Amino acid sequence: MRKITGMLLVLALAAAAKAAEAPRCEHPAPQMMRTQWQCLNGEWEFEFDPENKGEAENWFRREHLGGKIVVPFEIESAYSGVGEKNLPDHFWYLLKFRLESALQGPGRLLLHFEAVDYQARAWLNGGFLGEHTGGYEAFSFDITDKVRDGENILALRVFDSSDANQVRGKQSTRGKGYGIWYTPASGIWQPVWIEKVGESYFRGFKAHFDLAQSLVRMELDLANPRPGQAVSVAVIDPQGREVQTSLKNIPAQSVMSLVWNVQEPMLWSTEAPNLYRLKFYLRDEKGRAVDELESYLGLREIKVLEGKVMLNRRPLYQKMMLVQGYFQPGNYSPREDSEFRRDLELLKQMGFNGLRMHQKVEPQRYYYWADRLGVLIWQDMPAMASERKQFLPVPAKYREQFDREWQEVMEQLFNHPSIIAWVPFNESWGIWAELYSPSISKWALKVARDTKARDPDRLLIDNSGWLHRQTEILDIHHYVATAAESELIYRKLEKPWGTYSTFWAALGMTVQGAPVLPPLYQGVKYQGQPIVVSEYGGFGFYKTASKSLLDNYRDYTLAIGKYPYIQGYCYTQEYDIEQEQNGLLRPDRSAKIPIEEIKKINDQLGK
Repeated sequence: MRKITGMLLVLALAAAAKAAEAPRCEHPAPQMMRTQWQCLNGEWEFEFDPENKGEAENWFRREHLGGKIVVPFEIESAYSGVGEKNLPDHFWYLLKFRLESALQGPGRLLLHFEAVDYQARAWLNGGFLGEHTGGYEAFSFDITDKVRDGENILALRVFDSSDANQVRGKQSTRGKGYGIWYTPASGIWQPVWIEKVGESYFRGFKAHFDLAQSLVRMELDLANPRPGQAVSVAVIDPQGREVQTSLKNIPAQSVMSLVWNVQEPMLWSTEAPNLYRLKFYLRDEKGRAVDELESYLGLREIKVLEGKVMLNRRPLYQKMMLVQGYFQPGNYSPREDSEFRRDLELLKQMGFNGLRMHQKVEPQRYYYWADRLGVLIWQDMPAMASERKQFLPVPAKYREQFDREWQEVMEQLFNHPSIIAWVPFNESWGIWAELYSPSISKWALKVARDTKARDPDRLLIDNSGWLHRQTEILDIHHYVATAAESELIYRKLEKPWGTYSTFWAALGMTVQGAPVLPPLYQGVKYQGQPIVVSEYGGFGFYKTASKSLLDNYRDYTLAIGKYPYIQGYCYTQEYDIEQEQNGLLRPDRSAKIPIEEIKKINDQLGK
């Protein structure tokens, strides 16, 4: 691991001091770092509101609530100190805090919630700040005009239901885990923090790398730019050398487009996860600092060319694991940031080069470690209507909310080089009705097309598992009883242009654990997309041959390698989760079989 320098060192030391006082107080947003920030994790006051009377009774003006909770751990987590299941739909948080001295003085103050499941309404000192709906996205409020010297009282009302139509991923609607569904995660489950910015400040940026032209196009978003202000961007290469650019003293505007011509780019890959540091400066007409921001960038290209997935114009064979982001006894939230890094390092030690983040969006720190360590990610959008009512049309208001949440997820993860593919739907969860409903079919296809339009630089997998319509990778899922049965599928996949009704029927077999559906939607023709087996295995949960875990892993995985037109795989799954005991690792991440033996198998593929 490279030595941490500059602002990263300052933030690392500050985080160490904060961590001694409260959990998970590393800087929550490594791609948007400022030196002046305050962690609000730790003990808050808490109370259930089963009759939903708190807002009418002005609980946001209370000085105390009836209980305690530790943030940023969801209510169901043992780490939260509550650990309750089968919750009422409404509950309240309250925190008394004082601004640290570094945040006082001129500038704006932003209150950040990295994620609250599901709908949050916030007040500061009795004044309403706003609300946000969606359990996986970060959101912020400007609190400059409501914060005061001395003690402040922050109140948060949260609504989270067991409604199956709500975007919930693998969270059970029963309040507890069963089958392939797990304990829910309610309330605040990611860090809460305050950040000081300038009166004018950088809201964010997007970077697009063009390998063919060796340039980066940056789109900057500025809040409240003033006449005479100018933007400069300093670039430090992965070896710590400042790069000469023309990104100096550019007149500030609300929306800015900058171009950096990269000389001899040091590309990001799984073997060499090179990261450039970026320092953004906003100065006034006298050259005085108005706002400063530090970030990083990995330069890489991911494309499908001539039927192959190419990373930086080299064929990429993907060896992935299904990762669902559960940490016992913390459910959605690990106790320490180091657990994110540990899980990714274990994955690489086993010979995998990537993962599928399945039905969850992790905190920014997770993707930061994937960027640093060189781990590829397919990012799922957590599903609605995944568990119950699967075959009924999802009401339009929930589809519209899904659209909003997916767009927010893509926006906040846009600059992570580790993410190479977007997966808006999985196994038709939330869109089953498209099989017979023209309106839902049209909507699902629009979501896929909008996904690609928002980010043309990454790959699109429209509906992971089957019934593809507009996809750049044709991926399939299977959980079959023997490796020989899996090979029946692989042989058929050499020419996967069977129709809706004939593909699986032609195999003369039953696929256990999943509906018997073909890889292509009715009437859709195969366009030569790369083929990836993106779910298989599940040994210990799905019925398979009576062999050891290592022997089954070897047989099923090497069977994939026999077919050169298959360009990768994703094993289910990295670690056991609750009742689904089918990981290569146990819940505490101890290995069930020697890690080096798994690596020997993986190393035989993709050569």
